[in-house]
Amino acid sequence: MMGRMSRKKWLKFLMTFVLGLVALAWLRVDGSEPVSTPIEQQLPTSVEVATTSTNALAIRAVDGDTIEVLLDGSAVNVKVRLLGIDTPESVDPRKPVQCFGKEASKHTAELVEGKRVRLDADPKADEVDKYGRLLRNVILSDGIDLNAELVADGYAHAYLSYPLDARRKAELTRLQEEAKAAQRGLWNPETCAVSG
Repeated sequence: MMGRMSRKKWLKFLMTFVLGLVALAWLRVDGSEPVSTPIEQQLPTSVEVATTSTNALAIRAVDGDTIEVLLDGSAVNVKVRLLGIDTPESVDPRKPVQCFGKEASKHTAELVEGKRVRLDADPKADEVDKYGRLLRNVILSDGIDLNAELVADGYAHAYLSYPLDARRKAELTRLQEEAKAAQRGLWNPETCAVSG
């Protein structure tokens, strides 16, 4: 327990230090007020940290926006629905496989299967959805934000109709706009073009 506490204190210190450096970078050399930029421009493309504490093992990708994990200290796998994103359907028995659904599932699998992850709840979101899946942001052990990465890579839409932290909504919206502008994945006109 003592080791865990000191690690938390260390991470808190490190985060405070990094935020302090960021604040200093916004100050001009002449000591004038910080340069203000819209919050959307201040958010990173994806959260990347050298290493991230984890609390689960990703077993498999169910589809592009749902994974199955084994939580630390548990003997039962649980399904996790990635918060704030939506990928084309690939396994819903009520719907046909949608264009780019299989590709999104495969991409998610490549990024997460067999890897340690951290599941983060969003204070504004529900804990579980109507299917009993945990609703979480998923951070890989190398610090990559899986939810944000899928939107940035063009494999997912920002899914913002449910409660979500305002900064997170802004980040996912910005990433989607960048993916659209670069015509990545879903946003490439050739991706789902119907040949006639």
